[in-house]
Amino acid sequence: GSTFQNQNTSRVFQSGVGFTSNSLIYNLASATTSRILFSEDIQYKYQAFFGRINYNLLDRYFINLTGRRDGSSRFGPGNQFANFGAIGAAWLFSKENLLNKSAFLSFGKLRASYGTTGNDQIGDYQFFDTYTSTGVLYDGSVGLQPSRLFNPNFGWETNKKLEIALETGFLQDRIFFTAAWYQNRSSNQLVGIPLAATTGFSTMQANLNATVENAGWEFTLRTNNFNGLNFKWTTTFNLSLSRNKLLDFPNLNSSTYREMYRLGQPLNIQLLYQYKGIDPQTGLYQFTDINNDGKITNPEDKQIIADLNPKYFGGLQNELKYKNWNLQFLFQFVKQMNRIAPMEFPGQMANQPLRVADGWEPGNNSASYQIYTAGYNNQAVTANSLRNQSTASIEDVSFIRLKNISLSYQLPLNLQSVKCQVMLQGQNLLTFTKFKDGDPEFITYGFLPPLKIITSGIQLTF
Repeated sequence: GSTFQNQNTSRVFQSGVGFTSNSLIYNLASATTSRILFSEDIQYKYQAFFGRINYNLLDRYFINLTGRRDGSSRFGPGNQFANFGAIGAAWLFSKENLLNKSAFLSFGKLRASYGTTGNDQIGDYQFFDTYTSTGVLYDGSVGLQPSRLFNPNFGWETNKKLEIALETGFLQDRIFFTAAWYQNRSSNQLVGIPLAATTGFSTMQANLNATVENAGWEFTLRTNNFNGLNFKWTTTFNLSLSRNKLLDFPNLNSSTYREMYRLGQPLNIQLLYQYKGIDPQTGLYQFTDINNDGKITNPEDKQIIADLNPKYFGGLQNELKYKNWNLQFLFQFVKQMNRIAPMEFPGQMANQPLRVADGWEPGNNSASYQIYTAGYNNQAVTANSLRNQSTASIEDVSFIRLKNISLSYQLPLNLQSVKCQVMLQGQNLLTFTKFKDGDPEFITYGFLPPLKIITSGIQLTF
């Protein structure tokens, strides 16, 4: 097969002032002064050729091969085309003579696959040295300004995916279990590489010479608990355990990412100071001086690694049917540590959580917060800033949440062509967590946490 795509996008940003009437305000031709501030035409071309071979032996052994060649106009000369492929195999072992008459095992399948894919989702003309209009008149002319640096080596981001899975069904599939292990490795990531301010550009689009691995396990268990004439009950449970880490990054310590990543560690980490509690002599926060130079400095003492990725997450869903009644509910759970935005600002005129009253004073060495000062105290301010960058800012934000619940009733109408259903639904109604400072899923200022929503309705089907 083949794919050909030619996409053209045109955008104009135009303004006008001096309209003689409000009724003409949507007609730019009626403005006494009009300006075109932004105008561009973007062309994106993509093409691909692909093929696939499937082989089936005795309805038990399966092999498929896929190959493709993709081309994109978003990359530089010599890098526009790349080859990708995949191979997959499966063994339906429940059809083997030894097992096909088993009363216990109703389905069994072992499958594995390996493949490579590419990514070009980075916008157009990212490898060009482009100029844009300033939109400003100077000596009767509108000027130009450089907007992007030339990068002839800009090419495809590549992803290598390996998966092995076992699917099993028991007791006529009343119990169905799936376990899958996966390993995805991405390289040549399409990112903006930070540049020094002296270049005149903040970033340059390029392929990051690094390899990142995402690996883990995924489990799914579906059970048909009861299947009677009037009452049915099914349960689905899923669990994911995933981890990513930086496998390779040449010259990391001399790059602009040296304070963000560590080889062998996840990408979503925080480098922190080691918090030691409150000094019983001064009443100030204290931290571990890792290099023993008598000072707490970055990056010398900011070496503690905190992994902020979820340890595991999943959900439990149930559906119960009794005659015309239907009840469904989903519980979501996450096990995770995260860095908490500071919620307390002792010494400032702002709303404070009640716990800030537990400040240090002589004899109260178990206090949660350092000594309060009269007026500005540079040492206390510095210590408070370091605490917000230390292990003291990491908290357990694990939670269990009733994500969705719905109850519906199908009205017993005698009309064959008309159905009427009455529904009551709720979202985020219950959350169980040890975290006290707001919602454990959204802990950053400026973000609206998940709302508790209750809706009801009637659905008519003709």
